[in-house]
Amino acid sequence: MASGPRLIAAGRASEVFDLGDGRVLRRFKGGGHPEREALVMRHVRLHGYPVPEVLEVTGDALVLEKVEGQTMWEAAVALPSTVRAQAETLARLHCELHEIGAPDGLPAVGEGDRLLHLDLHPVNVILSPGGPVVIDWTNARRGDPALDVALMWVIGATTTGLGSLGGSFTRHFLAHFDRNELRRALPAAARFRLADANVSDEERRAVRQLVAEEAL
Repeated sequence: MASGPRLIAAGRASEVFDLGDGRVLRRFKGGGHPEREALVMRHVRLHGYPVPEVLEVTGDALVLEKVEGQTMWEAAVALPSTVRAQAETLARLHCELHEIGAPDGLPAVGEGDRLLHLDLHPVNVILSPGGPVVIDWTNARRGDPALDVALMWVIGATTTGLGSLGGSFTRHFLAHFDRNELRRALPAAARFRLADANVSDEERRAVRQLVAEEAL
C-alpha cells in the first residue's frame, strides 16, 4: 500500500510534507495567504535573494522546491562555537532583504516601503549546500526595516526553550545594528508579536518585560 506524503516539519502555523521528486507541500493550519506568500517569494527570488522556488499555489498550501540542510538554529545548537558567525549571517540576510522594495499590493505595517519578513530568525533559515535559504514568508509586509530587526530581537529574547544559547545568538545579532534605533522600534515589534495567537502566556510576559527593561 502506497503511503501518503511524509511530515518533515511542523510549526505553530503550518506543516511541511515531503512530496518526493525534490518538492515539499507547505500547508497552512489556519488557511494562511498562500497567494500573497508566493507573490513575495517570487519577487525576492527575482532580486537574487535566497528563497525556495514556488512550484504551485493552492487554496491553503504551497508546493515548493525542497531545500536540503539543517536550520541555522540546529547548526548553532550542534556547534555553539559557530553562534557568532551564524548571527552575522542572519544580520546580513536582514540587511540584504531590506534593500528590496516591497511588491505592489503587499499590506503595510507602520511606515516605510521596504520588504519585511517579520519572522526572520535562525529557525527560518536553512543552511543548504549552496548557502543560506530563507523560508516561511507568511508574515511578510511593507514597512520600516528597524521593525523587522527589532522583531528578531523580541523573538530571540523571549521565545520559550531557546535558553542561554538563544540569548547569546540574539546579542551577537544585535551587535550589527544601531541599538538606539531598534529601541525606538521595539514597542511596535512587541505589539506585532503579542498579536500572534500562537504566542504562549509565558512568552507574552517575557515580551512585556523586555519592553519595560529597554524603556528604562
